Amino acid sequence: MHGNQKNDVLVDPEATPLAKKLVIGLLLTLPVVAVIIYGVTRGGSDKNSGRVVDWQMYREFDPQTNQMPDRLRALDGQKIRSPGFMVPLEDNRARVSEFLLVPNPQACIHAPPPPSNQMVYVRMVSGDAKTLFGPVMVEGILRVTSQTHQYGTASFQIYGENVDPYQPD
Repeated sequence: MHGNQKNDVLVDPEATPLAKKLVIGLLLTLPVVAVIIYGVTRGGSDKNSGRVVDWQMYREFDPQTNQMPDRLRALDGQKIRSPGFMVPLEDNRARVSEFLLVPNPQACIHAPPPPSNQMVYVRMVSGDAKTLFGPVMVEGILRVTSQTHQYGTASFQIYGENVDPYQPD
């Protein structure tokens, strides 16, 4: 071989389409895999993650007799979603790390406060939530235990992971 001869590379004409197919397949598959991984690591906070606990269910708890229905007790420590309205417990009203969830906007904290089975104490565990003034859906871990705060006692707690504007199913 002489210094000015160039090396010829043999290319199989059948290999190029296969390589292109593999690259295209990989490019189409990666976004799907990324969405699946995102959904799993985020906890899958779509509409179907966690059972919805509504205010009718909360009202089944009798704060006078301290009688807790079995179906509510069974949700203790479980991931749930719960609709309601935010009552911030902090002065910074743009974002909150804790708030009360109440069944309607008129259940704001007046004298006297709503019954304890109509207030849920929410403590955000995944960062502060944006304060929303319309109906919301809170997602998190339900604890069937009371929490006393400056406005009274809430019979339930949610360790909040996500708060979104309420969207009817």
